[in-house]
Amino acid sequence: MIRGNGIRQAERFGGAVIALAALSACVSAERDMDLRFSAADHTAWMAKGTAEIKGEAFIRRPNGLLAKCSGGVVQLAPASPYFREWLAIRRGGARIANATSRTEEHRTALRQTQCDQQGRFSFSDLPAGKWIVITRISYEAQRDSFREDAFYLTEVETKVGEVAKAVLSNPNRI
Repeated sequence: MIRGNGIRQAERFGGAVIALAALSACVSAERDMDLRFSAADHTAWMAKGTAEIKGEAFIRRPNGLLAKCSGGVVQLAPASPYFREWLAIRRGGARIANATSRTEEHRTALRQTQCDQQGRFSFSDLPAGKWIVITRISYEAQRDSFREDAFYLTEVETKVGEVAKAVLSNPNRI
């Protein structure tokens, strides 16, 4: 059975799912960030542009079959020093102190979409720049005892008028 890929721990803001808040909720130790979110520092990423990101998210199970992020939420965060610090803390095994209030501050800089039935997703109207693409894939199979519930991320660079590709899969697990 494939379970939905939604990030259940972080449903806020009228049903919007904030992946970065969920990331910080998945670990035990708490750490404060050195950087504060500044909308002015993220203006370039919030502008409308002509670039796109098209991608897919899936994991390869031990038996070779794929588990796709069908219906799952995909977040797009600017690859700014602020968001890089957030992810570095998470990768280090700590939780972000005051994650809920910090998410309230930075949610305007995030973009969100959903994977289709085949695990594909896209973001359009993006400005040129570096981005962090992140999703969560949850999967459980009763017949082969394979279970997975993890975040996957990759960094993508967009260029004016071009389509960048993103693949979130086993090597991108955090």
